[in-house]
Amino acid sequence: MSVQPVPDTASGGSLPPRALGDRVVSHLTELGVMAPISLIRVADLIRGFANYLAASGVESSGDITEAHASAFVRSLTRTKTEPSLATMHLRRTALRIFFREAKALGVLSVDPTTTIPLPPRSYRELRPLLDREIDRCRSFAEQMEGETRYAIAWALAEATARVAELGAIRAKDLDLVHGHVWIGGSMNTDARWSELTDWGVNQLQRVVTSRSKPPPDRSLLMPGTTSRGSVHEFVASTLRQAGLAKTSGVRPNSIPAWRGATELANGASIDEVAVLLGMRSLDRAATFIGFDWRAEL
Repeated sequence: MSVQPVPDTASGGSLPPRALGDRVVSHLTELGVMAPISLIRVADLIRGFANYLAASGVESSGDITEAHASAFVRSLTRTKTEPSLATMHLRRTALRIFFREAKALGVLSVDPTTTIPLPPRSYRELRPLLDREIDRCRSFAEQMEGETRYAIAWALAEATARVAELGAIRAKDLDLVHGHVWIGGSMNTDARWSELTDWGVNQLQRVVTSRSKPPPDRSLLMPGTTSRGSVHEFVASTLRQAGLAKTSGVRPNSIPAWRGATELANGASIDEVAVLLGMRSLDRAATFIGFDWRAEL
């Protein structure tokens, strides 16, 4: 792979990595085209890349090389472990956004991430939960004394919301009269209206009619300084309480995968399931729910 520096354009001039990272994040914020939770994640990765460049001795944007981008994508996580394939894909996606916006701002002229090869994403290690497992998890989510967010997170996950989408869902995104919720999407999923399960409607109805009901514009799961990691924990903890956390193939995405598999079993087409899940690829949607559509031909 070439390690030639990424050229600056004449109009924007060169910037220190951290200054460029902040400028790109500010630009993305001003554009307002990304879901809030996606913007938080992308901004974190862009600033992480800028810090990585600074720690590597890169003093200006003109010194960024393809090797820097590739090394960041494959670098160890904050816990000093090897990054998963999903993490590497997420990092590369964030860098593509970074270089695209830096080009739009007139600071850089090329995107070195186009030469960073990664294996395709795979959901083959994921399996949908079974109906009896869903019932067990619902029971544990309801039993969290004094804390409704476990049940809220589970209800929204049953409506196909992924962890990256959960934190952005607000009280005003709920239409409990019709049993629907607006899910704002993420870097990998489309925004969509999704139908809540009957259990989910009951849980959310309890929340919005309680004395401490959330304001319309506030996140149901991330008030104040609650982090994305905490949102993940609301789902992961329920899986642990139900004794499923160490079960092969079971992850937070197993809940929306269950919903997709259930809809397919009830007569929905794989096209309809893909729309429900917010997925643009029929192949990815089929793999996500464990459906071998080729075997059905």
